[in-house]
Amino acid sequence: MCVIILSEKQVVEHVCIKSSGEIVRNNECGQEFIWKHIYQIPKECRPLFSFTAKPYIELVFPIYYAGGLRKFCLIIKENRILSYSHEKLVDLVEEIIESLRSRKEISVEDILVFLYKALISYYHRELSNLDNSIENFINRVMRGELFYEPIYRLYNRASHLHRGVHGMIYSLQCLDRFYPDLKDLGDEAIMLENMYSTSIDRITQAFNLYYTLISEKTNRVVTKLTIISAIFLPLSLIAGIYGMNFRYMPELQHPLAYPITLSAMTIIAIGELLYFKIKKWI
Repeated sequence: MCVIILSEKQVVEHVCIKSSGEIVRNNECGQEFIWKHIYQIPKECRPLFSFTAKPYIELVFPIYYAGGLRKFCLIIKENRILSYSHEKLVDLVEEIIESLRSRKEISVEDILVFLYKALISYYHRELSNLDNSIENFINRVMRGELFYEPIYRLYNRASHLHRGVHGMIYSLQCLDRFYPDLKDLGDEAIMLENMYSTSIDRITQAFNLYYTLISEKTNRVVTKLTIISAIFLPLSLIAGIYGMNFRYMPELQHPLAYPITLSAMTIIAIGELLYFKIKKWI
């Protein structure tokens, strides 16, 4: 069985909330609970997306939490909620429980409302962190830093968060026909999904900017190599002509042939450099 170690002495396998607001951990809840959460995924909750309403509500949807997509399974039967999740969702469950502590009486709809409010709040925090990471990434790219792995991780994280928000919308649309108070939260979740879509578009644009800068740097290197080749091409031609070792080459016997040839090659090289400078190629 999967368990959560909260401290050296306390191990939590499940937590129960009674309609009076009393919280019970690990002890048998009997039939008095209104919400019981177990940190283990049963076989019937294996699909990532699943919903049935007969003979009772059974819903499975993904939540992006603690660096990955985690299944969250809800079974609503006889005015009680039985839920299952990965043990890494313990902080989220505890946040919901803390929100319910102040209520004297708790209903199934109250639990669902607080569950989705906690999810929406969590995804808003993640969106804020994501936008900050995008801004930091764009600033680094504009400074000329070249890196690939951080871009990939950022895009992967944004995609998983977007999928988690999509799972939340899916579950809200499945439940709002039974619990009308969830309708407004569904609208807010759709707005949140649009915001995540915008952030993913910004990452895509940053990708394009990154590859544009790489191409620009490559073009600069190619331009410099081309200029160097263009400078040495006529010099190599002159050196090749006078290095052919024919017997009758009058210039070879001239006493000033060597300095004149070097001077001509220097003038050609300087002339090419000035031409490239005028054209603003260098």
